Amino acid sequence: MKFTLTQKGIILVSIPLVFELLFVGTLSFLLAQAEDESYKAFHASRVGDCSNVLIRDIFELTSMTRNDVSQALSSDWYKKTVSTIRSDLDALQAAAKDDPTQERIVQESVDAGEEALLLLNQLHKTLESGDSLLAIDKLRQLKDELRSCAKRMISRDLIEMALREKQKAEKSHSKQLGFRNQIKPLLVIGIILNIIIAIFVVLTFSKKIVKRLNTLIDNNFRLANGLPLNPSIAGSDEIAELDATFHDLANSLSKAKQKEKSMIEHSADVICSLDIDGKLTTANPACKRILGYSEEMILGMNIRSILVDEDIETFNESLSSAMTGTTETQFESRVRQKNGDPIDVLWSIHWVEPEKSFFCVGHDITARKEIERLKQKFMAMVSHDLRTPLATISNYLEMLAAGLFGELNERGEHLLKIAESNGNRMLSLINDLLDLEKAEFGGLQLECSKQSLNELLNQAVKTVSSLSFRKQVRMELTPTDLEVLADNNRVLQILINLISNAIKFSAKDSTIKISAEKNENMAFIHISDQGRGIPEEMKEAIFERFHQVEIADAVDKGGSGLGLSICKTLVELHGGKITVKNNIDKGSTFSFSLPLAEQNKIEIA
Repeated sequence: MKFTLTQKGIILVSIPLVFELLFVGTLSFLLAQAEDESYKAFHASRVGDCSNVLIRDIFELTSMTRNDVSQALSSDWYKKTVSTIRSDLDALQAAAKDDPTQERIVQESVDAGEEALLLLNQLHKTLESGDSLLAIDKLRQLKDELRSCAKRMISRDLIEMALREKQKAEKSHSKQLGFRNQIKPLLVIGIILNIIIAIFVVLTFSKKIVKRLNTLIDNNFRLANGLPLNPSIAGSDEIAELDATFHDLANSLSKAKQKEKSMIEHSADVICSLDIDGKLTTANPACKRILGYSEEMILGMNIRSILVDEDIETFNESLSSAMTGTTETQFESRVRQKNGDPIDVLWSIHWVEPEKSFFCVGHDITARKEIERLKQKFMAMVSHDLRTPLATISNYLEMLAAGLFGELNERGEHLLKIAESNGNRMLSLINDLLDLEKAEFGGLQLECSKQSLNELLNQAVKTVSSLSFRKQVRMELTPTDLEVLADNNRVLQILINLISNAIKFSAKDSTIKISAEKNENMAFIHISDQGRGIPEEMKEAIFERFHQVEIADAVDKGGSGLGLSICKTLVELHGGKITVKNNIDKGSTFSFSLPLAEQNKIEIA
């Protein structure tokens, strides 16, 4: 039968408890028997003693001569004798009160005693009268009656009762002695059994519980040190269940470690550990694939020895930062492969205090860096080889439109306008691309100063007024007295871009509302239109490069897909945030924030 740990504990506690209850019950029974026999002995002894005292006193009284009685009755002896006899009778009556038979015998003695005392009282009064002859004569007459009373007081029944009670007392004493003789060995046996049961409980507890708990503790030590666990503990109690759970946990950890080891071994990134001096203590196989060094070659090597000299100082600073910081540190460096070729690596370093080592992950970013370099070359080419010719073409088109090269017919003017529009679009696209690249690489700087937000809003509205007139869209501007800390030209660029978009996507005779409000230390500008709105799934995507709500917008509305991305970049450079939400009735509202001028001047990244 299988028991739980709680049930086993109850059983172990119950065994000595049951024995103690039986032992105490047996002792209590024997003590009760001994006490009962003691009471019987006491009762019998008392009855016998009282009977014997009464018999002795009556015998002394009846053995006196006539002259002795006359002299005694005329002295203090009378009072003492009467008091003694009455005391003896009362004591005998009290001792025999619980036994009806004894009460009857004693009552007969008491009645005879009262008669005898009455006769003695008559003699005493006669002697007190002073007539000695009369008293002697009275004594002669009452002597037989006194003897009769004495016989009845110390009757055969009383004598036999005294003998019986004496025998009872002797028997009770013998029984008490027998009970005492039984209790002594019982106590010895009980003590011995208590010791045996205690040893049994201790051994059982040690075998069933302590030994198994020690197995659990040993398994914990083995798991921590990577050693195989002890066999599973048999049983179905809590310790066995805990051991089974512990084995399951160990198996899960083993599988997790195996997966982790497999991931590290098959990882495309370099994963290694460095001691506090920068020496490699562990490394995964990717070191061979990426750096060209086998695991045996690279272990013990100081990682500084394979870094490009110009990046060693950055590496040292990153290690110091990782030791003092609470998060991982990232930095880029160039590493020389075994064949001497440098590669670009993005390092993530985390300091592990208990192990006094650095945990490092190195990701090969050579391809990405090469793309970035090509991208920079491309942007330089766009800036120099495209923007400059386009600017020249734009200048010639302006001169042509001004009539410097002669008058154009109607078709020529129409084609000239198309050329100017496409040229300006190309220049705007190139400038937007260059601005985004500058912002990404930290080359776009803001010149912030205190600006009247109302003046900026009015200036932006005036700039796009011709577009709103052509589209027949009304603009409603709510005046404001807020002042912001911002770059004048860049904020105008944001406002013109957002208002222009609102006009482009608004229906004829609709209204665009422009307003501003203060919230804590920021000014929030809202531009609300009555256009088609923004689909929920596109609210984040429209702020990315080349993303538009509909593909046809680039053709129909003349957009490049870079305007909102530039707005987001410029707003974030100011320390603000740009969002969009759909209106309850129709259209959408673009909102962005700028720091108020009353705040300290922000630092532009």
